[in-house]
Amino acid sequence: MKLWRKIFIGTLAIFILAFNTGVLYLTSYSYDLNRQRETENSIREHEMIMSSVISRISSAEGFYSDTPQSNERLIAIISPLAVFYEQQGILLALYKDETVIFTSIQDMDLQLLNLENAQSKSIMEGTVGGKRHVFVASKLPEYQHLTFIYARDISQIDDFRATIGRVFAVVNVIVLVFLGISIYLLLRHMTKPITKLTAITAEIADGAYDKRVRVNSNDELGTLADSFNRMADSIEEKMAQLTKSAEDKQQFIDDLTHEIKTPMTSILGYSEYLHSAKTTEEERMIAAAHLHDMTLRLENLSEKLLDLAYSRDENIEWETIYIPGLFDELEAMMHPKLAPGNLELLMFPELTHIVGDKMLILLMLQNLVENAAKASNDDAVITIRTYMESHPVIEVRDTGCGMERREAERVMAPFYRVDKSRSRKHGGVGLGLSIVSQIVSLHGARIDIESEPGIGTNIKIHFTTF
Repeated sequence: MKLWRKIFIGTLAIFILAFNTGVLYLTSYSYDLNRQRETENSIREHEMIMSSVISRISSAEGFYSDTPQSNERLIAIISPLAVFYEQQGILLALYKDETVIFTSIQDMDLQLLNLENAQSKSIMEGTVGGKRHVFVASKLPEYQHLTFIYARDISQIDDFRATIGRVFAVVNVIVLVFLGISIYLLLRHMTKPITKLTAITAEIADGAYDKRVRVNSNDELGTLADSFNRMADSIEEKMAQLTKSAEDKQQFIDDLTHEIKTPMTSILGYSEYLHSAKTTEEERMIAAAHLHDMTLRLENLSEKLLDLAYSRDENIEWETIYIPGLFDELEAMMHPKLAPGNLELLMFPELTHIVGDKMLILLMLQNLVENAAKASNDDAVITIRTYMESHPVIEVRDTGCGMERREAERVMAPFYRVDKSRSRKHGGVGLGLSIVSQIVSLHGARIDIESEPGIGTNIKIHFTTF
């Protein structure tokens, strides 16, 4: 069952219970109050009529001394009163001890006659002719042998209660219908954002990650919609990252396959040529030289792949690095690779210390210098500087071939080479700057590349740690 239906049914059930409980209480309270009022009125009226009866007996006794004992005279006194009050729904009776003298009350309960003294009254309710009456009985104070009984018709309060019950039943139905329609429309309006949210959720689950919920509200539903939209933004961003990562991995695999296939094809071809063909010593030397070059290329590729994996998996071991010592190690490592082209490496450690992982920083500089060397002509200069701006900076500059802006934006991708012919000539596989990018990321640093074709390239690594 949907939420709005649960709320709808629950609200109506609570209303019906509360409304009818209230009606029942008010009706009962009003009925009891009216009964009490009728009883009080009956007692007062009983006193008044009894006083009139006593007065008439006393007056008649002045003429006829046996009046209190004479049934005929007592009937003559009370019967006119009974006729008069019967028109008002009041019945009267007069008993001498337990013997009836006069009565207009049918089927009276004789318990009314059980009175202890002249001051006591007997009050009770009963029915006469199917109608509710209140009975009041007491002895006449001056004539203890006489009992006066008064009965008042109070059936109108039963009729009133029945009428009120019917009215409230009709009102109950009308209010219930009105309230049901109002609650239905209100709930449908209030839960409309939830319906939208459900529909959008289903679309996002089916892959429509750009869908969003539009709810112009400042209540909890508006907050929920905003939270949902932020979640959808995060999901879309993560999916884009996953898609980009999958594409990058596939591109990496494709490039790696290509990089391995080319030297392997050459190695296979030249090895078959040496094995089966009749060749001269000079031809064998040429073929062996090609095999050696392709083998070196595969070795370089494997080393770079290991470096790339190492830079990704390595945990940072933070330490204070002495930069002049680091530059001495770098110069010793790079001399064999720079010497054939008579390239000069100039280093200016204006900043003497930096915090980071020494092995990773050294690997980063090695790849930057190798990359600069491949882009430079013979007898060129490669410059490395460390200095302080608002943070430590390592700068590697060359005066090589340079590159366009769009190439500078892509140069960090694995296997990407600006000049493929130059890279292949120097044994490059396009992984150097990708390794650099990984190491920079591990250190929480930032890399900037400034390059211009024919002028050279300037790479700056901005560190946030001191």
